[in-house]
Amino acid sequence: MQTTFFKRAFAYILDFVIISLFVSLLSFVPFLNPNRVQYSEKYNELLEVRDQYVDNKISQEEFEQAYKPIAYEIYRLNTNYVAIDLVCVMLYFGVFQYLFEGQTLGKKLFGLRVVSNNKNKLSMLNFILRAIVLCNVFVSIALQCIVHFMNAENYYPVYNNVNLVGTIILYVILFMVLVRQDGRGIHDLVGGTKVIFTTDYDEKKKKKIAEEQKVLESEYEIKPSEQEKAEKEKVSKKEKIATKKKTTKSKTTKKESTK
Repeated sequence: MQTTFFKRAFAYILDFVIISLFVSLLSFVPFLNPNRVQYSEKYNELLEVRDQYVDNKISQEEFEQAYKPIAYEIYRLNTNYVAIDLVCVMLYFGVFQYLFEGQTLGKKLFGLRVVSNNKNKLSMLNFILRAIVLCNVFVSIALQCIVHFMNAENYYPVYNNVNLVGTIILYVILFMVLVRQDGRGIHDLVGGTKVIFTTDYDEKKKKKIAEEQKVLESEYEIKPSEQEKAEKEKVSKKEKIATKKKTTKSKTTKKESTK
């Protein structure tokens, strides 16, 4: 179980790195992320305030007073980046994984595959629901709503509490994957899925193909026997007709001889 856990963890980290790189590249496209320059300026401003606090140039109270409004603006300017990230996450863990039969690049590298837990065929919806829980999609949306619908003075504690909920969900998922015998987390329970090694999947697939092959072979064996039976019946009918003709002919011959 621990082997599966660590492989899943490494596969997820690799997938996360791939998505992060792709999202970072897209964030440089001006029409996708028009606030990138402003975001960078505000972020640098936040770093300066932090450095002043670390160097004891400002007190903790002054740091918090300066930090909260700057962070508020950063979160607001980061909305486009978050939107790009969520779209990429859903496409990668939802659509891409569905099209490639339960595998992402990370899972393929570590020999893992997402399959159905109840032997039903998985739909794209299963993978999307799984991705929503695994990647805390609702939490990310809630955080953006907080900074857009609350003012700079009141947002901070609510933002932190919602962010804490997302962190707790992630830790619960990790704990469940580690301790459960089937290795299913909340995301697997919601999506009706489980993660297995590709070797197990390939063996089951080969077994299924072999069973289907046996059924086809048995059907093929039955069909010739039925055909042979039909041919035998035809021959038997012909023989009966021939025998009847001979009998009729012999009777006719006897009558003629008697006359």
